[in-house]
Amino acid sequence: MMRSVEFCIIATAVLLSKSRSLSTDRRKFLPSTRSSPRCADLPAQRVASVVGDIRRRRGGCAAAASSARYDGRSNEPYAEDDGSRWKIWSVIEELEANGTSSSSSGPDDAIADILVDDGRVVPVELTNRVIRILRQWGQTWAGRREWQTLLNKKSLLHEVEESIVALHFLLDWLESRNERDRTPVTLVDVCCGKGIMSTLASYLFCDMTSTHVSSIIMLDKQRDINWSHIVSSNESAQEEGRPIIKTWGGCNLHDVDNIVERLEAIHDESMQDTECPVALVGIHLCNLLSPACVGIVNSLGPEKCPFLCLAPCCLPRVVRDLCKPVNVAMIPKKSMGTFDTIGNVLPIRIIESEDERRLRKVANQRRDGAKKRTFVDLPCYLCSEMHPIHKCNLLPSDENERLEIFQRAAGVNPCWKCGEIGHFRKDCPGTELASKPRLTLPPTMYLDVSSILQRDYVDEEIQGREETKCNGPFERYCHLLGTAVQRDSVKVFDAGFVNSLAQHNNAANHDNWNRDRKSIFIIASSSSK
Repeated sequence: MMRSVEFCIIATAVLLSKSRSLSTDRRKFLPSTRSSPRCADLPAQRVASVVGDIRRRRGGCAAAASSARYDGRSNEPYAEDDGSRWKIWSVIEELEANGTSSSSSGPDDAIADILVDDGRVVPVELTNRVIRILRQWGQTWAGRREWQTLLNKKSLLHEVEESIVALHFLLDWLESRNERDRTPVTLVDVCCGKGIMSTLASYLFCDMTSTHVSSIIMLDKQRDINWSHIVSSNESAQEEGRPIIKTWGGCNLHDVDNIVERLEAIHDESMQDTECPVALVGIHLCNLLSPACVGIVNSLGPEKCPFLCLAPCCLPRVVRDLCKPVNVAMIPKKSMGTFDTIGNVLPIRIIESEDERRLRKVANQRRDGAKKRTFVDLPCYLCSEMHPIHKCNLLPSDENERLEIFQRAAGVNPCWKCGEIGHFRKDCPGTELASKPRLTLPPTMYLDVSSILQRDYVDEEIQGREETKCNGPFERYCHLLGTAVQRDSVKVFDAGFVNSLAQHNNAANHDNWNRDRKSIFIIASSSSK
C-alpha cells in the first residue's frame, strides 16, 4: 500500500515538471511576453502597478484609461469612448453646412423665419436654436453611457430634421394662440421612441413653462425602452426652468378609450389643478397608428386637444391590399353587403362627448353581464351584496313576496337579452333575434380608400416632380386622412425630405410606394383655443 502511494506521488511530480517545461517552451513563441512578469507570481498589491506598466509599454488601452472623464457627482468614470466620434457632431456639421450656421452675422431675429431652397422649406431661426441645443448636449453628455442610444443613433439627423419641422409648426401655433389665451399646454409625443423630439422641446421651451408648454409626455407602447437619458435630463429641468418630461410606457394607441381618459385627466398642477389642453405630435406613425391618433384627437374634442401635428409613415395594409386580386370566396359572409367597397374602408373614431362615452361603456358592461348571465358589477336588491337576487339568503319563504321582490329588482337590473333596465328577458320588447344585447360601438367614420391607387397622376420618375398632379398613393392617402381630422384648420404640408441611401432608390424599389423618406405633415388646429 505504501509503495503504491509513493508511486502516485512520484508520477504526479514528473507530470508537473513536464507541464512547466512545456509552458515555458510555449511562451518562447508568444510575442513580447517573455520579458513581462506573470501576475500570478507577484504579490496582490503589485498586480495593478505591473498591469499598468505592461499596458503603457505596449501602447494598449492605458491611454484611454488615463484620459477617462469622471462625473463630478460620482467617482465612476464614463464609458471609455469620450464621445468625440458620436453621431451628434456630424449632425451638427450637417445642419450648419446647409446654410443654417449659428455663427452667421447678425442676431437670429434678423434671419428670415423660412428659407426656401430647392423646394425645401427650412425653419432657419429654429434650426439655429436646435444646433445650439445639440452642441450643449454634445459638450455635456457625449461619452455618457445613458446618452449613447440617443446622441449616437444612426438615424439622428433624420429624426432631428423631422423634429424641427414639427416644433416649427407647434411654435407658430403657440405664438398665434398666446394672443388670446396664454394658458400653457401639455405636449404629448405620440409613439415617441427614444424621445428626440420631446428632449429638444424641453430645452427649446426653457423659461416658457407658464406661457407655452408646462410639461411633456412621452407615450409609447413599449415598456422596456431605456429612458435613462430622460431621467438624467429631468434632474436639472426644474433648476433650468425647462418642462419636465414624463414617460408613459405600455400605452396601446388602438385602445382609444383608455388613452383618451388618461389624457383628459391631465391638469395643470401649477394652476390649482385647472384643465390643461394637450397638443399631440406624432412623427412616423406606422400603418393604422396614424388613423388611431386621428381618432384620439377627434375623441378628445377641440377644447382639450386644439393642436395636432401628424407625420404618417406608410400606407396601411387596407390600402396596400387593393393592388392584390380579391377572392370573393374568402370574404366572410358577415362582411358581405356591409359597405359598398368591401374591405376598402378605414374606420376612424369621431368626436364623442364625455356623457356619450360613459353611457356607451355602461351599456357594454351590461352586455358583458348579460352574456355571462351574471351581473357581478350590480349589487343585490335586498342586501346590496354582489350576487344575483335569486341567490340572496334574505329572500322570504312566501312565494308571492318573492315574486314581488323579483319584480322590484327587475326595475334596477338589466334584461338578459337587451341589457336595458326595467323588465325580464321573457317580457323583453326588443325585436332582435340574438339572445344577447347588441354591442354599442363608438361613433365612427369610414374613409373610402379605394381610389388611392388610381393612376391618374404622372410618374415622377419620368416626368419630374414639378409636372405631377400628385406624388403618388402615399400623398393621396395623407390628404384623405387629413379630411378625417375634426378641426377648424387642417393643412397637409410636404417638407421635401430626401433619402439619399442607395438601397431606397434602386430599380428594384421602383413600384414600392413606401420606399421614399416620409416628409408629409398633417397640421390641424382649432380656433377655439
